Amino acid sequence: MDNQIPLPPVEMLMPGTANNVIAAINYFALAVVAVFMLRDGKRRHSWLALFCLLGGSISFLQEPIYDIVGSVWYPQYGQTPLFRAFNASIPAWMLPAYAWYIAGQGYWMYTQFQRGMKPTLMWRYYVLFWFSNLLLEVPGLTLGIYHYYGAQPFKVFGFPLWMAMTNSLMPLVLGAAYYAFGDVLKGRATWLAAPMVSMAIGACQIAAGWPTWLALNSGGGLLVTHAAALVSLSLSLSIAYLISRKFCIPSISTH
Repeated sequence: MDNQIPLPPVEMLMPGTANNVIAAINYFALAVVAVFMLRDGKRRHSWLALFCLLGGSISFLQEPIYDIVGSVWYPQYGQTPLFRAFNASIPAWMLPAYAWYIAGQGYWMYTQFQRGMKPTLMWRYYVLFWFSNLLLEVPGLTLGIYHYYGAQPFKVFGFPLWMAMTNSLMPLVLGAAYYAFGDVLKGRATWLAAPMVSMAIGACQIAAGWPTWLALNSGGGLLVTHAAALVSLSLSLSIAYLISRKFCIPSISTH
């Protein structure tokens, strides 16, 4: 029987300078986001921001799971990884990337839901998270510090846009979850904000990404993966729509 699982480019070598540059950029982004979050938490007299950051930092441990099903490869040679799992080395810059992109933007969405947000603004954030995901991923892909392999659909500068369909949901779902459980995440229970980050990541990855995961590992080729990516997009939009209906302030018609 033919192998349905695409083979990673195991011969890739991590370009040391580029890896260090991307790491420095992501740690700087995390520092800026952390200052905002911790100041906001201090103003609110709440530990939620701190535990959100902690949860985002820990959640990068999930990365190799999604790399396998999503056909993502980090060069195994020429780097000092933070850890190895599933025969894959995860570079150090993944920790701050998870923390600022998911925890930072998720906390921002939590503050916006609290203030009262109309659906039109939420959809703007949804699109913004697509672009911030491109800014996070495209430089590293261009510099060759990792690679999406196999029959990846809708590639732009090496980045398959179906990934943004799942990644853009994460801040929305996390922010909505914090807002929904705001009456619970207080006092001693505030620490529960940390594991909620990994829960939101897993929920979004599976809920929107599973059709494309199946297609990538079916041996069906680009036609199948492009069709599956459109299904992933529809699932992503559906989840965002549900969030907008549940947690946003309805727009008042002038008619």
